[in-house]
Amino acid sequence: MDADDTTTGDRVALVTGASRGIGAGIARQLLDRGVRVAGTYRSGGELVEKLGAAHPGRVLPVAFDLAVPQTAADVVEQVTAHWGRLDSLVLNAAVWQGGKLARIDLGDWWRVIEENLRSTAALVRAAIPWLIRGENPGVVLIGSAVGSVGFPGDTAYASVKSAAVGFARSLAKELAPQGVRVNVLAPGFVDTDMTAAIPDGSRQKIADATLLGRFGTVDEIARAAVFLAEDATFCTGAVLAADGGWTL
Repeated sequence: MDADDTTTGDRVALVTGASRGIGAGIARQLLDRGVRVAGTYRSGGELVEKLGAAHPGRVLPVAFDLAVPQTAADVVEQVTAHWGRLDSLVLNAAVWQGGKLARIDLGDWWRVIEENLRSTAALVRAAIPWLIRGENPGVVLIGSAVGSVGFPGDTAYASVKSAAVGFARSLAKELAPQGVRVNVLAPGFVDTDMTAAIPDGSRQKIADATLLGRFGTVDEIARAAVFLAEDATFCTGAVLAADGGWTL
């Protein structure tokens, strides 16, 4: 390990789901801030590697499947063995499956709950011993506006994102004595690969219901996430809405 790798000015962040969409945007903006990034992926590892090629020595691709939360400790071990520290954790990766409760298979419904919540708890638990030794340590959970107001056909996902708020606020109280901040970013509808499948008519209805009249961009959400991870040094237990006013 180089001497530079242990300096307090060279922070390390672990970002889950960093191969595409919001996670990739967060990784890019952290890198632009000089933060080294370990980015997890379930598929699309080549995309994280491509990001690493643009930032030599500053990106560590790490395979992680939310369906196998017991490997969370291995993920943290890879990051800390490589760089010797972990300063922030951005939990962006999520499993989604829509369907109204009366029709969705209950096995699929529970899969969304279990994979998201178990992986969140497992990663944070594994990261805590390193975070409490970090510089300006923080945890950012990427929640969702649907966790506050709900959305038809999204009972499982909305339940997960609502639970993220209670989890974060409780964890913030647990970790405050060690100086670790825990916050939630709650995006609204954002232009990503996932929302590209929304029919035009539904997209227009959503945009019309949003005060700013449009979907958000990945860069806008990423900037808000980086603010919570890097700059919001007196914020913990907070929920920052980045939804263009959709929930008002």
